[in-house]
Amino acid sequence: MHQSSSLRAQLGLSRPTRSMADGQFVLALVIGCLIGMLLTVLAGGSGWQDADLLSILSLVLWAPIIEELAFRGVVQGWLAHTPVGQKRFAGLSFANLIAALLFTAWHLVYRTDLMAWLVFLPALVFGYFRDRHDSLLPCVILHATYNFSILLGQTYLSF
Repeated sequence: MHQSSSLRAQLGLSRPTRSMADGQFVLALVIGCLIGMLLTVLAGGSGWQDADLLSILSLVLWAPIIEELAFRGVVQGWLAHTPVGQKRFAGLSFANLIAALLFTAWHLVYRTDLMAWLVFLPALVFGYFRDRHDSLLPCVILHATYNFSILLGQTYLSF
């Protein structure tokens, strides 16, 4: 039982250790969504104009859950228990920095536009809250709302 709960904690499959009313989290949520909408407009849309419901659900629900489990859960969670991953730079763990680089590389596999390169910054934010809350829940919420903001920016703000 102890090994199972330890694995759950390492993967971030636990309740956040801090309140979700964390002011930094709320600020990241609002600012990230505004930036996402703005970048989508500046980049000329994100290619989701004719997306069907399944594609939208994938972008807003499934991708955040799967990607956060893989990058912030498995990669960052494992690295956080290594000497390298525990080092810090500019207030961020190396585990976060490495996971964010891999997350960006993953996006560059299937996209090469500006938006694919720009996922590095939100990835650092997701990882920061993974470290701060010891949970994937804030990461999934941020990731899903950021992706949704891209759709909103494209749908309502693109000309």
